[in-house]
Amino acid sequence: MTTDISKYYVFLLLTCLLSIPFYIWGAIAPVSGLPFGLPISFLMIFVPFFLSLIFAWNENRTSGIISMFKSILDIRKAKAWAAIFCIACMPIALWLSFYTMKAFSLSLPEDVLIPLRELPTMLILYFLGAIPEEFGWTLTLSEPMAKAHGPIRTGVIIGGVWALWHVIPWSWQHPIGWVIGMVILNIFMRIGMIYAFIYGGKSLFFALVFHTMINVSMGLFPNSGSNTNPWVITIWTIAILGFMLLYLIKTRVIQAIPKLESV
Repeated sequence: MTTDISKYYVFLLLTCLLSIPFYIWGAIAPVSGLPFGLPISFLMIFVPFFLSLIFAWNENRTSGIISMFKSILDIRKAKAWAAIFCIACMPIALWLSFYTMKAFSLSLPEDVLIPLRELPTMLILYFLGAIPEEFGWTLTLSEPMAKAHGPIRTGVIIGGVWALWHVIPWSWQHPIGWVIGMVILNIFMRIGMIYAFIYGGKSLFFALVFHTMINVSMGLFPNSGSNTNPWVITIWTIAILGFMLLYLIKTRVIQAIPKLESV
């Protein structure tokens, strides 16, 4: 392996460090009235965005940056199974989670309200909001780190940083148990995203779709996501991910112990 993997760890470290001012802003001078109750710290999504542009410039100058923006609509690159997984994984996981919570009498509102009128706005805003993040997590980091560590370990690394990056904003609105569950969920979601990206045609568009569907599915969960249970969602996400991996093994897309170099 000739790739200098250390620079990608620098990317992850800088993302965390450069996001600190946004945490401080959100803690000291919170802004209310943002769409879907977002905290002002959401602006930290532009940290991985600008870092990814710097990395692209260093590697291929202007052509590298142009290539990144063109990748936003690289729909045709995706294989059918990856497109289906990215579209359906999180809606199915949240739908199954709702009925699981209902069956086991877990915390749900008496009056179930699903804000379907907000769906078009959610799809547009969350897709656009996913671009700055996935320029970093997917387009810059996923392939080189997966070549070095394999998709599962890479998912744990990137997914762990991705989750920890959100911990402070989450902690403003949720108890510690919810936050821990969400950290674990983010790691498994990222593992799924990496498999779909690496083995499914390397389509950034469908990575953006997956990211979008995370937020849309959470936002549509009763009531506007206020009663999500990340532990239950994690169980169903793992189950769906397991079915995907079994399919990839059965169709010989990957080995039982996958090695990216063989793809």
